[in-house]
Amino acid sequence: MKNLFKYLMWFAVILLVFSNCQPKGPQPPIDKPCEDSAPLTTKRVEPRTVKGGEFPPFDPKYDTLNKETKPFYVPNGPIRGDGKPANNEYKIEKYDPSGGGSQAVSFEEYNEHNDVANAHSVLPEPSVAENGQTVMTTGNFWMSLSLDGGQTFTSVNPTTIFPNDYGGFCCDQVLQYVPEFDMFVWLLQYSASSGQNAIRIAVQNTAEVRSSNGTSWTYWDFTNDALAPSGQLDYNDMSFSRQFLYWTSSIGGGANRYVIRIPLQELNAKGTVNYQFTGSTTAFWSHLTQNGNNAVFWAGHTNNSTMLVYSMRDNENIYSWRNVNINSWPNGTMSSIAANGNNWLSDASWKTYVRAATMRDNIAVFAWNASNSSNFPQTHVQIVEINTSTFNKVNQMQIWNPDFAFAYPYFETNNKGQIGIITAFGGGPYDSSSGVGVWGDFVIYYPRLSQRSNTNYGHYHTTRRSGSNPEEWVSAGFTYEAGNAVQPYYVRFKH
Repeated sequence: MKNLFKYLMWFAVILLVFSNCQPKGPQPPIDKPCEDSAPLTTKRVEPRTVKGGEFPPFDPKYDTLNKETKPFYVPNGPIRGDGKPANNEYKIEKYDPSGGGSQAVSFEEYNEHNDVANAHSVLPEPSVAENGQTVMTTGNFWMSLSLDGGQTFTSVNPTTIFPNDYGGFCCDQVLQYVPEFDMFVWLLQYSASSGQNAIRIAVQNTAEVRSSNGTSWTYWDFTNDALAPSGQLDYNDMSFSRQFLYWTSSIGGGANRYVIRIPLQELNAKGTVNYQFTGSTTAFWSHLTQNGNNAVFWAGHTNNSTMLVYSMRDNENIYSWRNVNINSWPNGTMSSIAANGNNWLSDASWKTYVRAATMRDNIAVFAWNASNSSNFPQTHVQIVEINTSTFNKVNQMQIWNPDFAFAYPYFETNNKGQIGIITAFGGGPYDSSSGVGVWGDFVIYYPRLSQRSNTNYGHYHTTRRSGSNPEEWVSAGFTYEAGNAVQPYYVRFKH
């Protein structure tokens, strides 16, 4: 009798565990990973407006938040796969401005920003948004506006456009253009005062951006204390679906990743917005999937053969997560000695968080920096494709070369399902530089090479689907020049 009671107790425990990890509704396929979820929190915030750029200039504070005092090293998981390259090595080539030769990618526009304020004083970390003749680019401290399709840019000081609330304008800006609503979206981060800081989301249509020279905006402030009990907002990314603008920040360190969504119709109406947000997710500093129709996904690493993949679907008021098995990848200390002798990956030596994320139909494509190994002589980029219906790995591949390193990828998908890439490379004969390409060509094209390397390359750069031609991409990159100079650039390209 005692044994029967013991067996019944164990059966009850197993049944409870099994039922708790099953999603509601019809039972999923047997190979679908165990899933859990939590409700979103809903709040509202009121709008404010600015026009004319009449605020006094403010000296931005250098961003020191996304420097972890205790690094997080991804642990080793079960060995899966053979650990070898799954595709051809990637080469680099200087782009041909004539569009001739055998190049698979053509540069429709390439221009450098020569009047950017504060470009030399901090890591560039550029972002870009474009609608035909109107192009905005940002870096940590600056915004540049073009009214002629990227042929010329004029620097605009963000601290004169918006009030310097909280501890004043800081850094980590992100741009998007939403074609369906003809809406430029500008995310700015503000420093803390008395423990409170904010992310400012500003919107405007193309005509008003042009007529005001980038100084007319409606904006909303999202404060750290409205989203979490403690910690400061930092290190941001932004994407959108058909219904929502999605953005993400960490609060109190990279391991506490929050995702927030705002109805696009409410942003476009420029009134009160009702926003929803997750609790803390352990997707370390991760970026959000781009080009999703009805959902957004983000991911972290449980170990080096298991990803923790999060999702938030437009038609649900929950966010969900599950572990997904992938092939093992090398997670040692990353380094690469550039041409000038500096280890340009020193700052990224342990930072394997998911930097690139995009959708291709129902496939989420994630990418991150990985170290060298016996099969990969250099630091490289690992890429995994995950089916968002079954949450199983579809494919895993790499951006790699035996003679120099690749790192810091960012992806975006065009309307043909092609994945545009911006990535950094360096080591061997190269100082840390950036270039663009399209997945499957195995070539990254660079407009110019850096003349020096730092021990910190910068935390991100951006490529976007063109707002005026969805077959094309626009990218914001940069090179490090002699002395302390930084050269930001804008490129529009197609396959």
